[in-house]
Amino acid sequence: MWGDTPPEYLWYDGKMTPWNDANVHVSQGHIFAHSIFEGIRAYWNDEEERLYIFRLKEHLDRLYRSIKLMRMTSEFKIGQVTSASSEVLTINGYKEDTYVFPTVFFDPMVYLNKMIGPTHMFIHTFPHASKLDKPDGASACISSWTRINDNILPARVKCWANYRNSAIAWTDASLKGFDETLLLNSRGKICEAPGACVMMLQNGVVITPPVTADILESVTRATLIQIGREVLGLEVVEREIDRTELYTADEIFLCGTGAEVSPISSIDNYTVGAGGIGPVTEQFRRAYNDIIRGIDTRYEEWRTVVE
Repeated sequence: MWGDTPPEYLWYDGKMTPWNDANVHVSQGHIFAHSIFEGIRAYWNDEEERLYIFRLKEHLDRLYRSIKLMRMTSEFKIGQVTSASSEVLTINGYKEDTYVFPTVFFDPMVYLNKMIGPTHMFIHTFPHASKLDKPDGASACISSWTRINDNILPARVKCWANYRNSAIAWTDASLKGFDETLLLNSRGKICEAPGACVMMLQNGVVITPPVTADILESVTRATLIQIGREVLGLEVVEREIDRTELYTADEIFLCGTGAEVSPISSIDNYTVGAGGIGPVTEQFRRAYNDIIRGIDTRYEEWRTVVE
């Protein structure tokens, strides 16, 4: 996940720090997963020889909402973290698709019985190529594990602890021979994949679970809703989805910073559509690729140029 070769520098508590010097002491903050993070992608435009960070503002806005919900405090303002995200990419000299990982964790003196207090922050980067040109769809199953709900661990927070729920479901599906899995929430409705939101196409309408379905409030999901409506001219509906609706869907795809636009070719051994990448899913992939790289110059406010 972190890449084969570590970056030369991380941004750590306000300073560009050499990789080998960026150490974290053993602490309650990591023992009990008292940390939050964001996964952000920067995309390389070959023709312009330019790197664009995609929707940096929206990702950092979500990071600071997570800071609030986790009762954390940070000495760093969102403007500082915005600048630092570009600077760490520049100093490491990336000229390829790259991940940007801001992480916030409690100070070692914050304990399990009172998770309130100061934090540390670092921004880690590593190369990570897009998979938008991957030719095949993935096999998926409905997980026997239930998604955490808002009254247990708020799924809208991008918190490391939440990903234990995801890891258990994903590992179980992988051992059963599936590429992906989808979780039901406590109300028995389709929720999301362990690391991505889900969209399905039925009778020309794109349907996706609402943000109240115990999903992460995904930046990519919001992006594709807007692209679907404004670029592709599709009707996009946010509503609950029953499990069996997926079995008769015309197309299904996952979406997220990591997943980008990832088609599902089968679910619970039911073939989805013709079993390949559906035509609407392909439209989303092409439109998304062109926008994230600045090939399509619309939505300029979504792209932060790395100077």
